[in-house]
Amino acid sequence: MSDENQEFEVLRAENEALRAEIAELRQEIEDLHADADIDSCHLAGLTAQIKALIAEGDACSNTAGHPLLERTEYTHSRTGEKVTKTKAFPLYREAFDAEAERLGIANPEKIRG
Repeated sequence: MSDENQEFEVLRAENEALRAEIAELRQEIEDLHADADIDSCHLAGLTAQIKALIAEGDACSNTAGHPLLERTEYTHSRTGEKVTKTKAFPLYREAFDAEAERLGIANPEKIRG
């Protein structure tokens, strides 16, 4: 076999290895998209559940029985504007920041509400 043919075979093998690696990476990306889609579904379900709980608390005449649902003003961390949220909102911020820290995201206040 000539040097040229050997070089060609080496390049062909490298090309095939790269194609296999690309296929594996594509599968990993598809798997990540599927995971993200499932997370999005969980988020939608939890959001609906929270909205329903807040609505139920609002409809209850015993407001003292639902202190976390009482509305108060907070400052939006990105815009600086005043926003009205339930008193449970600090729980959201705390959990968001803790998860951001766990993921290595710096300055989470710049990306959350």
